[in-house]
Amino acid sequence: MIVEVIGGILSGSLALIADAGHMITDAAAIALALFALWVSGRPASVERTFGYHRAEVLAAMLNALSLWVIAAYIFFEAYHRIFEDTPHIEGGLMLVVGTIGLVVNIVAAFVLHRSAGESLNVEGAFLHVIADLIGSVGVVISGIIIVTTGWVIVDPILSILLGILIIVSTWRLVVKVFNVLLEAVPEHIDVYALCGDMEDQEGVTVIHDVHVWTISSGYDALTCHILLDPELSTEEVDPLLRRLREIAMKKHGISHVTIQVEQNVEGCTEFDHADHLVAMKRSPVRKLLPF
Repeated sequence: MIVEVIGGILSGSLALIADAGHMITDAAAIALALFALWVSGRPASVERTFGYHRAEVLAAMLNALSLWVIAAYIFFEAYHRIFEDTPHIEGGLMLVVGTIGLVVNIVAAFVLHRSAGESLNVEGAFLHVIADLIGSVGVVISGIIIVTTGWVIVDPILSILLGILIIVSTWRLVVKVFNVLLEAVPEHIDVYALCGDMEDQEGVTVIHDVHVWTISSGYDALTCHILLDPELSTEEVDPLLRRLREIAMKKHGISHVTIQVEQNVEGCTEFDHADHLVAMKRSPVRKLLPF
């Protein structure tokens, strides 16, 4: 980062300075990721019954938004360089420093890649490094073009392209984080299939008030109401609940399962998320239900 700052000032390259600024946020992103991993490992308490797992999600969001701020700065500065003042750029120095930055970012990306798929938090830090790696590639390309052709305007033009790549590369992460914060159903879980598998168990009349959401990466939760067959004996309830939990946890990958058992619908007003009944249309028993 220090080398790129000095090289950017001496060479007059916006791409180098932008890449250096991005490396600052890389360091901050990795530090934030490490801190969030430490916080999320703290035990649950009476005040926070799910613990601090959401810390990694918030860290991922901060990392993604900080990348957008960097992209906005790059766009702003590139606009001025294209339409107002295109400075002289030392292409040779820019090329050397950009190559050094590229090597460093390749190493960093290799280190983070191994864990990026397991955590939104680490994925955020990884995307920071990838965006920086792309920036270093752009710097090297700019340096080569300036050295061979003297066309210095390529520096702000490539900087704009790098800013667009940063936004595109982080969009999926932002969507993931928003889905977690909005408690949307995880992409890998089919609620209709989940409800169908549970309703196929003998003794289950219907499942309703279904909520499936992600607490943090790899930690999904399910709450639901199960209406049991009135003829089901008391001794059969516990084995049935164990089967239902096994379906949710082993077949559908849900970590935290809470099931409310009901013998009738009297007093139960929580019938939201029951639209799967219409979609499945399998059991004639449902025609007798008041919802």
